[in-house]
Amino acid sequence: MFKLLQTALVLFMVSRAPGALATPQTGAVTNLATTAYVQANSQRFYRDLKDLYAIDAKRNKRAKQGHTDFDTLYRQANAAQFELAQLTRHVAVISDTDAVMPGIKSRDRAYAKLHGELEGDVSRLTDLARTSLVANDIGSLVAAYEQLEARAEVVAVKNRFKQPKANGYRDLNLLVRLPKSDMVAEVQIHLAPIAEIKNGPEHDIYEQIQELERRAKLQPLSELESARMARLSQQSTDLYIGAWHQILSGVRQSA
Repeated sequence: MFKLLQTALVLFMVSRAPGALATPQTGAVTNLATTAYVQANSQRFYRDLKDLYAIDAKRNKRAKQGHTDFDTLYRQANAAQFELAQLTRHVAVISDTDAVMPGIKSRDRAYAKLHGELEGDVSRLTDLARTSLVANDIGSLVAAYEQLEARAEVVAVKNRFKQPKANGYRDLNLLVRLPKSDMVAEVQIHLAPIAEIKNGPEHDIYEQIQELERRAKLQPLSELESARMARLSQQSTDLYIGAWHQILSGVRQSA
């Protein structure tokens, strides 16, 4: 890349010399500079992608709440959310990402989750306080993770870029233990094209699939319902795979 830039500089100097043919030499300089930029951009992209895949999944003993009483834990959720919001905004500024603050999970939803998928284990209710960060590129996403890790104890990581969901959805899903409240909270780090799908066209698809899954728990789905489920699932997959391909082709598009 240095040689390309050096050549571009020499050509530029020649083009400024008296009697030089400006038009073809200016074109040569432009082409070389563009090539150098694309190569540098490509190298940076693949380095960022390598760093992203280097983030390993983990979950340690501290990935649980320190309380076993639901009411006690829920009373502390607002203070934890405030602390998490401050942390997330700070990380967003440093990493050039956008912070999203949905607020604490409602008491009804938290209680339903506790006695549904968590089998009544309060210590596993780790997403009462939650925020998100949205990055426009992989480098910013990795930077957000590193800045968050430097300021709070990351006790669990799901790297869904390495192991995406069945429908192709990808993000970094983290649990952090907040330094002041000592409460475990959830932070999701998204790439913008995928976040736009999740919060846009795929949201309605997700709700329809959820409704069909609830029906299936009560009684077997009809043939038409099963076909509809398969069609919705494929639509969801197509959207997420398309967004990921868009991200991976970003360097070529910028050229």
